[in-house]
Amino acid sequence: MKKYLLLVLLFCLQISARAQSITFNDLTNLANLSDGQAHTYLTLGRVFKHEYIEEVDGKQIEHFRSISPKESEQTIIIGVNKVLPNTAVLHTITYTSRNPQHILNLVAQARRTRLVMQFQGADTYNNIYVFDNDFYRVSMYISTTENKGSVRIDQKEYVAY
Repeated sequence: MKKYLLLVLLFCLQISARAQSITFNDLTNLANLSDGQAHTYLTLGRVFKHEYIEEVDGKQIEHFRSISPKESEQTIIIGVNKVLPNTAVLHTITYTSRNPQHILNLVAQARRTRLVMQFQGADTYNNIYVFDNDFYRVSMYISTTENKGSVRIDQKEYVAY
């Protein structure tokens, strides 16, 4: 009996050692935060470290990378945003991983939320999943030629009827 218990414990430790650093809800929550709040959220969690800032069209785009060497490389990009005429800011969050299983996990999590799958298909280079609701458009890509995938969450302008 102790052998089985030890075996189950080791299996659970192996699964947790390969866990991804962020959930789908975390990514959608990042889209609702200002750039400063998102920066604080990512760095205080001690899962991602700030890597560098690049300036594109006068906007500061921040790049974060996962800290743990045990996990496959994961990155998050914040700072890509669009300012509307009413001064509201719509944010875009991009997550990439060198482990396609992480993206598949996010696809499964997105299916459990209230997002509607608009498209599932493939092109020459990627398997593509597109989800949508009143607040977000989520595009997920899993490379068919390389060992990687990405998720892009675009915040949408909400128009009440």
